[in-house]
Amino acid sequence: MRYRRLGRTGLDVSLVGLGTGGPSQLGQATGRAPSESYAVVHAALDLGINIFDTSPAYRESEMLLGQALQDVPRNRYILATKFSPGRIAPDAGPEAFTEQLDKSLEYLKTDHIEVLQYHGISPEAYRSIVDRFHKAALEAQQQGKIGHIGITETMGSDVYHEMLKVALEEDLFDTFMIHYGILNQLPEHDVFPMAQERNVGVFVMGPVRQSLRTPEEAVSRINHFIDEGWLDIPRPDASDPLGMGRVSEPTADVTRVAYRFAAAHPAVSTMLVGTGNPDHLRANVEDVLSGELTPEELAYLRETYGKLAWHL
Repeated sequence: MRYRRLGRTGLDVSLVGLGTGGPSQLGQATGRAPSESYAVVHAALDLGINIFDTSPAYRESEMLLGQALQDVPRNRYILATKFSPGRIAPDAGPEAFTEQLDKSLEYLKTDHIEVLQYHGISPEAYRSIVDRFHKAALEAQQQGKIGHIGITETMGSDVYHEMLKVALEEDLFDTFMIHYGILNQLPEHDVFPMAQERNVGVFVMGPVRQSLRTPEEAVSRINHFIDEGWLDIPRPDASDPLGMGRVSEPTADVTRVAYRFAAAHPAVSTMLVGTGNPDHLRANVEDVLSGELTPEELAYLRETYGKLAWHL
């Protein structure tokens, strides 16, 4: 495993992190038994993964993660969970933050969380969330319940990352989570430089998501972009959906290209992989660690797909 510094937190995190949300939610979405979820967590540890991302919004993910890690020495892993405003009353005050945090600590079977991020904050909600809850978060930090405070964006609606631009300007957060990959490269132009300037740690979500899981899926998605007039390129083929053969060897392994692309940017601290299958996790880690894209491949992907702002 490779490790990177999570910005000014000073934490060294694995380049691949285990996410317990997304389509899988640690196997819950596909009906896997808790024992199978535990197996994914232990496979992650065996692979050298030391950062686990979860949320109260991910069904029973916090509880499953806490159960899986209960006999693991606490210094072997880093926990990142979230404060989810969507799970409280719209007019709730700071006490709701404290109540949710204490419940997360209970489920995770720990007395502290290294990173607590405000979850899925839209540009419209940002000011209200900070004004209502940030004082409570700072108090929890002073009490030792959380180490560092971060924020995550809304993947589906904020494709231009407007909330994070405001958050980075105010410089209240040590970390953030962003949607970034071949089909949404816009963070490279403004958000990533701002993060590097302020030494803010970056969690990447969705470099593969629901667009680059298989060659057939990638072909369908890219054809959609062509049909919409967003791309002016030849129609893709399942043997080489991204057209890598124009600059190197053609490949149908779109997930490998996608993970390596996201890992290539120096602002990225960790990429989150979500799965309920240990073998799938091992394959994804191998995709990241077994090589890097060449400068020519990176330049081609940026030139070809760099103007897209896709959310899936």
